[in-house]
Formats: sequence, C-alpha cells, structure tokens
Amino acid sequence: MKKKMITALIHNQNGVLTRLMGLFTKHQFQIESLSVVCTKVKGVSKMSVTIKDVDEHKFLQLVKQINKQIDVLYVTDGANQNVVAEELASIKKLLC
Repeated sequence: MKKKMITALIHNQNGVLTRLMGLFTKHQFQIESLSVVCTKVKGVSKMSVTIKDVDEHKFLQLVKQINKQIDVLYVTDGANQNVVAEELASIKKLLC
C-alpha cells in the first residue's frame, strides 16, 4: 500500500479545513490520518494529511490545487520523507 503525506501551513480562518477536505473528496482520496496543530506564529496552523493508495498524477494535481488556495501559505508533498517517521516526530513535538 502506497502512502503519501501532505503538510501545509494554513491561516486560522473559518472554513479553511472544510475547503481543503473538499479537494481531497473531489479527487477521491482515502484519508488515513489528519492532524492540525497550532504553530508559534499567531493565526497560523500546520495541517498534516496522510493518504493511502495514491495515484501519482492525481496526487500532484491535488498538491497544486491546495497550493492555489488563498489561505494556504506553504505546502510540502512529503515525496522523499518516511511517512511514519514524520507522524511520530509530530507526535513527539506535541508531547514535549
């Protein structure tokens, strides 16, 4: 099973998460995990989404569409990262 992770810095505005999840629904991705955490920057959160059974072309289109959203500051696709290690590191940061 092929997994990918998308991480985005987003503005804390009403409806941002709903609009972004609509993009995942539109492309018919299966979300395995979703986390949104506050950052040290006021008004900005970090959203991490792990998806499974990924078609590479559809995945790249999704990353481009997320990046076009007005409330998204920065997007990384996690192509060269180990998804499990990234999730564990995020949890470790929250606990410390």
